[in-house]
Amino acid sequence: MKSGDGYVYIIGAGPGDPELLTVKAERVLHEADVILYDNLVSAELVGQFDALKIYTGKRKDKHHFEQDAINEEIVFHARQGRKVARLKGGDPYVFGRGGEEIAFLRKHGVEYEIIPGITAAQGASAYSEIPLTIRHISSSVAFCTGHPLDKIHVPDADTIVYYMVASSASEVAKALIKKGKEEQTKVAIVQNATRYNQKIFAGTLGELKNKDKKVVSPALLVLGENVTEFIEDYWFAKKKRVLIAGKSSEKYETGEYVIVRYPCIDSGQIDAGNIFKKVDDSTAEMMLLFVDKYAVRYFFNYLFENSIDIRDFPNTAFCPAGRSTTSELLKHGVLPDLCLDACTPEKIITEMAELGITGETILIPGSDSADKNLVNELTALKNNAVLLDVSVQSSFGQGERIDLDCIDEICFSSPSCVRSFKEHYAAIPDRITVTAADAQTEAEYKVLFGSQA
Repeated sequence: MKSGDGYVYIIGAGPGDPELLTVKAERVLHEADVILYDNLVSAELVGQFDALKIYTGKRKDKHHFEQDAINEEIVFHARQGRKVARLKGGDPYVFGRGGEEIAFLRKHGVEYEIIPGITAAQGASAYSEIPLTIRHISSSVAFCTGHPLDKIHVPDADTIVYYMVASSASEVAKALIKKGKEEQTKVAIVQNATRYNQKIFAGTLGELKNKDKKVVSPALLVLGENVTEFIEDYWFAKKKRVLIAGKSSEKYETGEYVIVRYPCIDSGQIDAGNIFKKVDDSTAEMMLLFVDKYAVRYFFNYLFENSIDIRDFPNTAFCPAGRSTTSELLKHGVLPDLCLDACTPEKIITEMAELGITGETILIPGSDSADKNLVNELTALKNNAVLLDVSVQSSFGQGERIDLDCIDEICFSSPSCVRSFKEHYAAIPDRITVTAADAQTEAEYKVLFGSQA
């Protein structure tokens, strides 16, 4: 490797569920300077990391970047001495073109490492309860692609998984029958495997051959006698789908729900000038109140970018609200002086009043549309409450549109998130339960959607 070169990680992001990312991949992505990610990598997953993000999405006949351009982009950033994460859906070496990218890196003398991911076949198997192998039924499995149709493979395996069949599921069935497979052979189409909107069609090759309903990408086909072994009552279908608009609500983080996130906080930052400019004396006693993990993240990013040392403020008490916020603060090597159990503005006020917190200078790092009611209520407790704009609040306009037909409940964490959601979704189906984090959010929901949360 030439002097000054960076390092490249070819990383598998898994099949769709962001929590299926490996521990090693998560660590590297937190350390990365640049993340180049594909279409099948969710915005929710990428949004957890602070690196420069470059979308290189590719779908059939619709390439944001051609493969050659992706290869060049990876090498360009490595040549700048950066740590580059090439993030790919599933596993890089299972129909992920990882081999091509590695060959290009070798050719240009760039050092690299490969971090495997859970491939789509494994994810679909686990989240639909279609075992790829099962004693006495299936002792072999093969992975194939569903195209080109005139060259489709039919290996001698008990279970065959065909990737990339969304645009040609019926044609694949016809091709398999033409190749000698019986029309009564059991099959399943799994689309959006491991994601909140996962759907399954289970039947036979003959039924699939005549199926005219469009299959949504990404989708794969599983063929074998093991298909209907457990599929009728599979575990993932029983979970309630909850859309959280804004910051997380800890009551949903119990494993009982499939959480879909609609983040209302953009990943950018704004130049807030001297974040302590409203405080006359930096040595004065004050409290930093972090209401969510994003506030912690952007606050410390700002300090780093502006060469500000937090040790310059020795009389500052750090106060995170909620477990996820506390966890984020600990990642930055800071032990909280006071941890609040509360996660909403109303509950924060109640808890601080119960603790007798008054007469304090309280700095609240947040967004440019932070809940000003929190400031007003803290001021009513005779505190000097000051908002610090260290992140950007914005509508979340990137990524795919959320399929509300697959959502059971929506939880709004702030009035601004209700407004953001309204910009993209004119109405919410009546069957969906809607909850609000506090009275202000509930009032905003009632105004914009015309009903009571």
